[in-house]
Amino acid sequence: MLAASAAPAAADTPTAWEQPPEVSVLGFLLVLVILPVGLALVIALLSVLPSLAGDKDYEGGGWRGDAEWFGAPTKGVGAADSVTPEQLEASSKGSGGTSASW
Repeated sequence: MLAASAAPAAADTPTAWEQPPEVSVLGFLLVLVILPVGLALVIALLSVLPSLAGDKDYEGGGWRGDAEWFGAPTKGVGAADSVTPEQLEASSKGSGGTSASW
């Protein structure tokens, strides 16, 4: 009883079912290899084509934007140049720092 239940099933395709057509090697390669590889090549070509067609080269030269100073004086970045050393000294009185005068 144990040996009979361990044997593989002997089922076959029902006779009422239609037999699938034979697939040639060329058809197999076309569907599973040639079409996916061809599609990948077309997508790669379409993604590279704009850079190949463009005539722009690298344009170096550094940053061309305006300077940004977060927490800057309300008069802007140029206001830092108008501060005198006396104003700086007066603003740092009693503020501690490296002078250790807390």
